[in-house]
Amino acid sequence: MNEHVILLLVWLMILAPIGIFIRQIKQVRRGAQRKIKGTLLFFSFSILPAVAYTLVFALLGGIEALIDLPMVSEGLARTFVLVAGIALGEVLLLTCVFALVVCCFRKANNAA
Repeated sequence: MNEHVILLLVWLMILAPIGIFIRQIKQVRRGAQRKIKGTLLFFSFSILPAVAYTLVFALLGGIEALIDLPMVSEGLARTFVLVAGIALGEVLLLTCVFALVVCCFRKANNAA
């Protein structure tokens, strides 16, 4: 059961930043947020699934150490660093892309 929770968080880490990207772009385009605030909020919201994954994994590891029962399989434990690194890389890449797209929106709105 614990592996299902962790695998759900992996998909959340992959798909949530894309949904947040779309939502924040719409808010910046409408003028509800400024460029810097939109970028900072995007980074903050999109890093949350990666932080949640790390905390759940650490919590399961701590429970395992306390009760001496395996809570996470060995294969999943080996991929933890890789998955967390991919999630962090995705968030950083999408934050850079978000900032570039927002800069283009502002220039296009000022020129028109």
